[in-house]
Amino acid sequence: MRALFVTTLAAVIFFAAFGNNAGAESLPNMRPALLGNHKRSLINLINTEALVKRGQGDAIVMFSCGVSHLGFGYGMQVFRGTPNSEKLQQELLARSRQAQFEPAVHGGVKRGAWIDGTVVFAIVDGKPRLRIFLNQEESELNRNTDFIAPQLVFLPGNTKYKGFRYPPAAPGVAGVGSVFVDMDVNGKVLNTKVTYEHPPNLGFGAAAAGPLYDANFIPAFRNGKPVPCRFTTSVVFQGPASQAKTG
Repeated sequence: MRALFVTTLAAVIFFAAFGNNAGAESLPNMRPALLGNHKRSLINLINTEALVKRGQGDAIVMFSCGVSHLGFGYGMQVFRGTPNSEKLQQELLARSRQAQFEPAVHGGVKRGAWIDGTVVFAIVDGKPRLRIFLNQEESELNRNTDFIAPQLVFLPGNTKYKGFRYPPAAPGVAGVGSVFVDMDVNGKVLNTKVTYEHPPNLGFGAAAAGPLYDANFIPAFRNGKPVPCRFTTSVVFQGPASQAKTG
């Protein structure tokens, strides 16, 4: 199951508004945001040797962050780390500020998006090994598949999507809602089912599920091709303001 850090609607509007670019680069019609294969890719910035020297053992950490249309990451949050993964979490947060991603593409135009991933660090035959997956599905991670989870993409002109609203019945405390999402090959949400909410019976599940139908998504990609899928997403509500992002 994936967890999600949500930020203000203002950040989403900013990156969506500046999502157009007129560069001559030949782009596909649709592509998820990617780590990229260059010196400033997140996986190449994380210092595995330093982690070993600092005593980091095998660890797994999940993360979510925004990627602007220019490929700059923002709002990086780490969560659901395995025990004793603190050094890996610290390294991930520090290096994320320097990382350059490949931005998402929708309709042949680079767009801002919200991505989710998992960092796996292991000591194999005495040497560090680092892997980063752009999904948080346990079944996919266990099989080391080439699967990229759906990504919310910020498109101008989508007046229906208002972000995730704090449930009015809640007493002002933080909460979380987790949802199964069925999505087609075009990124359309077909069905949702609330699987968890805390605190219970205060509307956090419904508040997490409802806006998904109005949001725009890059569909899941498997082996480089868009595919339908079922995935789990969670929305963390931190207060009564609009909660703008998913992942």
